[in-house]
Amino acid sequence: MLRKQYCERFGRPAKEPEMMFKLLFLKKLYDLSDETLISSAQTDMAYKFFLDLEPEAKMIDPSLLTKFRKTRITEDILEEMLKETIQQALDKGLIKSGTIIVDSTHTNASVQAKSPTQILRDMSKRLRKEIYKSAFELSEIFPEKPSPEAGLDEEIAYTRELLRVLEEGIAASGNQKIQDLSPKMKELLEDEQIRDIRSKDDRDARFGHKTSTSTFYGYKNHLAMTQERLTAVISVTHGGRQMGRNYRDCWKKHRKTD
Repeated sequence: MLRKQYCERFGRPAKEPEMMFKLLFLKKLYDLSDETLISSAQTDMAYKFFLDLEPEAKMIDPSLLTKFRKTRITEDILEEMLKETIQQALDKGLIKSGTIIVDSTHTNASVQAKSPTQILRDMSKRLRKEIYKSAFELSEIFPEKPSPEAGLDEEIAYTRELLRVLEEGIAASGNQKIQDLSPKMKELLEDEQIRDIRSKDDRDARFGHKTSTSTFYGYKNHLAMTQERLTAVISVTHGGRQMGRNYRDCWKKHRKTD
């Protein structure tokens, strides 16, 4: 299943994917950080037995778990794993009902929500601060800042003008922080969804409603489960996505796995 995620001819032999999945299972089961998990697995013989490792075997570096999650388990791989899990459960007679339960849960984003105006204002302020520290001569060509009461359109216009007048100076400054920040600001300005963005670090999160009176900022996890509580389909959307629409999408995906 993960064969295409690895190269057979280059690099050191990879750690066994089965062991990596078992580590992720332990992490979720006991709610452990990567560092705590690996530290416990180094000395806990029950963990070693579950991981099919010798007692004296050395554990992986915790950073490898992060790399495995981000580069090996892609969305298509996750769907294939869910499909295989359901198929094995059917083959072993663990699923007896044909009923599918569809539900949604919410997940809070790990960033603080801000208005797009404030996001642009913070990034412009950070850029000006770096220029004052290491390329002070560029500060002489700063355009006039909009007032604190300015709206998003004024802030967008100011940010575009700031980047325009500083373009040559930034390229010649040799300051890595300035040169890294500038393209991030340009990318944000070019985003068609800029009016809906509430964080420069997590552009996909959105406000959603748990009830008619309570809101959250983050994502919705739309699940299709069997009566035996085995997950058949999972779909993650921004928090503002309507649940009814995703119920239909989950049902269509489930039908494809039948």
